[in-house]
Amino acid sequence: MRKKFTIVIADDDVDDQALMKEGFEDCTVKVEVNAVYNGLQLMDFLLKRESYKSITTTPDLILLDLNMPLMDGFNVLKEIKEKTNLQIPIYIITTSQNKSDRKKALDLGAKGFFSKGYSSEDIKKVMSEVCKECFDSDVDKETNEEPTAGNQQ
Repeated sequence: MRKKFTIVIADDDVDDQALMKEGFEDCTVKVEVNAVYNGLQLMDFLLKRESYKSITTTPDLILLDLNMPLMDGFNVLKEIKEKTNLQIPIYIITTSQNKSDRKKALDLGAKGFFSKGYSSEDIKKVMSEVCKECFDSDVDKETNEEPTAGNQQ
């Protein structure tokens, strides 16, 4: 089994970023979390442009907010789909509970869509669910056990 998985959080709210990082502390695998503050920085990170030229790894998972400055989450999804051949699971973590936002994000290639909820505990709980969905199945493959079922809200 791999020793470490790389996650990129794209969210302009530093408090939400901190809560998401904290939510991964109970993950069954070791994760390295990188943070960017808008969609343009995420694209630079993924394409190793600008201040991210020295990045040598590709993330295993992207957590993407929809409402960010410079480039929002929908435009990031479009850009990744149309202009790259990256196959990275992307989970939307947003304040939106709008069904049309969920449908649009999933249609654009997001693997999951979660609402941040209303409290810090809600965000941590979402991170726990994302961790189980994304990484517990990798652990299960290593032990030949049945994978854990995912939950997309």
